[in-house]
Amino acid sequence: GKPAGKPSDDAAPTADVVTPAAPAVPGKSPPATTSHAADGHAAARPAVAACGDGHPAPPRPEPMQREIEFAADPDSPRAKPWQWFHFLAQSASGYLLVETDSGIVTINPHAARERIAYERLLSTSSKSASQTLLIPETVRMSPVDAARVSASIDVIREMGFQIEPFGSDTFKIDAVPQILSALSPSAVLSTIARDLAECGSRRGGARWREELIAKSVAKSFAGAPMALTADGATKLVEELCSCRMPYVCPRGKLVMIFTSTRELNRKFDRA
Repeated sequence: GKPAGKPSDDAAPTADVVTPAAPAVPGKSPPATTSHAADGHAAARPAVAACGDGHPAPPRPEPMQREIEFAADPDSPRAKPWQWFHFLAQSASGYLLVETDSGIVTINPHAARERIAYERLLSTSSKSASQTLLIPETVRMSPVDAARVSASIDVIREMGFQIEPFGSDTFKIDAVPQILSALSPSAVLSTIARDLAECGSRRGGARWREELIAKSVAKSFAGAPMALTADGATKLVEELCSCRMPYVCPRGKLVMIFTSTRELNRKFDRA
């Protein structure tokens, strides 16, 4: 397979070209579907067709009714990566297998969650959306790390943290961004301090500091457990599709690898 953003020359287009759905014909019912539609309704699968080798072909869901916007380049017009998708399974190694109208996509859920968290933290509409902790958490840091966090505390608060100094080199965290509610606040704050130390010597304005902290917070998902139900995996893919840059995580690692149906047929010597 190849990275989702760089399909092979003979691969079916996945992002730049979108085949429009066939118009509805009066008096004729549309084909049934089992894809995850936006309104939550699912219909029966269409009739099974036969393959050239005599075996029945797997039933194919129709395009998703929900429109999914997507752009590989934040400055480019948005386009759909696929007309529909269907979550298949999560492998023992944790990868998600997703069928689309153009082929099979393998997704790293940790990298996907990093990308989603990063863009949500930088989104103006999502800022200050916090989850209050049942028990406030205190974090004691080294004097140097505490000074770095204090210098960036306004930006950290804008991300959705409710944090304040609590004695010498100590901070009290009362709330965290909603997307981080399952992670350790002290571990996230320590990651922020470490990344500020590594990149603090670079020059940059408020926006640079904001992006650095968002990337640091998103990185906390890299080692978090990611066992997903079918509904959870489907929601994750939907959230990933709404990202401006879903191909790679903020650290540049691949989020998904696409294998086109044409490439699969060629490798299995199927017409």
